[in-house]
Amino acid sequence: MTPFSAGQIMGGSDGCVHVKIYGAPHYICPEELGMLFFVGDSVPLLKNFPSLSESPQLSGRVHLNASGRSVIIELGAARFMVPRDRFLAVAFGEDISCIICKIPSEKNEIETISPGKGGKA
Repeated sequence: MTPFSAGQIMGGSDGCVHVKIYGAPHYICPEELGMLFFVGDSVPLLKNFPSLSESPQLSGRVHLNASGRSVIIELGAARFMVPRDRFLAVAFGEDISCIICKIPSEKNEIETISPGKGGKA
């Protein structure tokens, strides 16, 4: 895991959890937080905060990991993680924000460097 932040999660006055990944704003509706934490369902990550003129757009998914100790944010092929307790603290207004860390891809580095050789050096 890299020590650098890929973004942050912030609480909002409207009850939404605002997620900023590499500067791009996203959000999770307050109605979806119950499905995420109490039912364990995957919930949508939306962008373009709804206004009267435009509707929200689905940009990714948010779910708990297998152990239930962290929240995984999937945005295309990229995956990000935040500890569940820190996420809940922000969602309930106990904390102002917390950082998101990028999960490294499961591809081996050698496969990325030389895909023509089948990952052999």
